[in-house]
Amino acid sequence: MIKAILVDDEILALNYLTKLLQAFPMIQIINTYTDKTSILEDIQKQTIDVIFLDIEMADGNGLDFAETIYSLSPSIQIVFVTAYAEHAIKAFELNSIDYLLKPVMPSRLAKTIQRLSKNVIDHKVEREMGNPPISIKCFHEFQVLKDGEQLHFKTAKVKELFAYFVTFINTYIPRDRIIDHLWPNHDQKKAKISLHTSLSHLRKLLSTLGYANSITFSSQSYILKMDTVHCDLTLINEAVMNKDKVNESNILQVEKALKLYTGSFMEWNHYGWANEIAQKIENDVIILLEKVIDYYCENDSFKALHYLQLQRKLAPYLDRNIERTMRLLIQQGNHVAAMKIYNDYEQLLLEDLGIDPEERLAKLYQSLLIG
Repeated sequence: MIKAILVDDEILALNYLTKLLQAFPMIQIINTYTDKTSILEDIQKQTIDVIFLDIEMADGNGLDFAETIYSLSPSIQIVFVTAYAEHAIKAFELNSIDYLLKPVMPSRLAKTIQRLSKNVIDHKVEREMGNPPISIKCFHEFQVLKDGEQLHFKTAKVKELFAYFVTFINTYIPRDRIIDHLWPNHDQKKAKISLHTSLSHLRKLLSTLGYANSITFSSQSYILKMDTVHCDLTLINEAVMNKDKVNESNILQVEKALKLYTGSFMEWNHYGWANEIAQKIENDVIILLEKVIDYYCENDSFKALHYLQLQRKLAPYLDRNIERTMRLLIQQGNHVAAMKIYNDYEQLLLEDLGIDPEERLAKLYQSLLIG
């Protein structure tokens, strides 16, 4: 069963959604609320899987309230309910699982329940299995965490060596390549000594964490093998490998992977060898976003706009993104927003590159002015 609470200060809307949800046997409505007074206290007393939360509340904005809920219970799923389409994109930025536009249509609610069911099941499986002993973060800053606490390495070079192994996990790496990347312009003999010293410290650390013998040496190459670790790079790479298979069955997993891309690969560590890898990953993510946008252009224009916005942050000069964004906004009847997208893009190209937008974009913009 999926335990749910409903929050809406409009009684008729609350009763209507309650009736719709009663048609789904897997949904158990624990309580309904017309204000937020006792919700935070109640969700700490019992397990709640999902909150159907109205955004426009008389006693405060639902989006702000959602951030408070997440701070108390990060595992709770939130489905925003709103009468205003423009709130939809903001809802995704808060990591909500979905949104519903009023009046809620039964067919649209069915899609939300399908999505919700899979997500809740995944969370319950994760709770039963327990958290992985080690969590590795590769974006923005390389970090290794155990039970939420950041690990400290003997030296900065030991940390960099582990970052290098994680980047190429389960792959044999020639020893000389490691030396060239981590100890460039060093005397070969001294570089080998530094490598062996750093390896010794790293192996001792991994052994204390339960990963003895995780680094092995064969044919002048090293390999790192680690099971039961959560690594954002691995999850993103898996999503990229399957980018041509984005569909209803895996879209949720792809979206989870995209949320892990919180910044450029190891950008804060300033590892020289990571620069080229960072660029490749960013390009892969841009392409993966394109596949997700393709999917949502057919299924949900608001989600498509959300991912177009994310893609635009990584690739601001992508004219295809601008065109698709404008056309989706036009379909929604939001001509003002479509014109603003074009004007901002035109100014960006002029200031950064000294060029004008493609002719087809200019014609699309002109059609809005005329129309």
